Amino acid sequence: MSHPEFIDGIVATSATAKTYGHGKVRLEGQIAALTADENFKGGDCTAHPENGLQAFGKVWTGWLLSQEWWRREWWRDPAIPDRTFEQVMGRFVTYFATAGDVNDLILQMRTRQKHDVGVTPPFNDDVEAALSAVKLPVVYTPSETDLYFPLTDARYESAFLSDCSFVPVPSLWGHIGGVRSNPADTKFLNDHIAAF
Repeated sequence: MSHPEFIDGIVATSATAKTYGHGKVRLEGQIAALTADENFKGGDCTAHPENGLQAFGKVWTGWLLSQEWWRREWWRDPAIPDRTFEQVMGRFVTYFATAGDVNDLILQMRTRQKHDVGVTPPFNDDVEAALSAVKLPVVYTPSETDLYFPLTDARYESAFLSDCSFVPVPSLWGHIGGVRSNPADTKFLNDHIAAF
């Protein structure tokens, strides 16, 4: 927004130009899970807030992949026939259990809540005006099933971009469908980005 002459084009995936209310609520749920740990102590942790991080992991996991991904049980792996749902869930939940500073994690989420290209001067908090000012070619490739950054938000934003190719990734991998989570998504993204 501030230096459009520095780039020739934009490829946007797994993100939006603004964190809308739904995204802010999601992040508040994750923050609440972290701060509910008795060791959190208002940010002055007396011990590693493992319970809070595990609760955070559970909230995070519920938003990461699509409902259809879970219904089809794509977590199953023929190479690991005895893998259970509980093991998969436990893996996701403990992903953050060894995280570094929990306050840093919270600040990252607070930063995400404030994300809005409309606050860039001279747009006066008007995300539509900011998007309309983008004259560079854009390939906007959100995952069709991203719960973090819903397809409807991306479609809404793409309408204000003057040179936008809106090509949603036909993926059931939710948020990570836009970051090459499986071979089909990788091929789709590579083909569209290469053509761009």
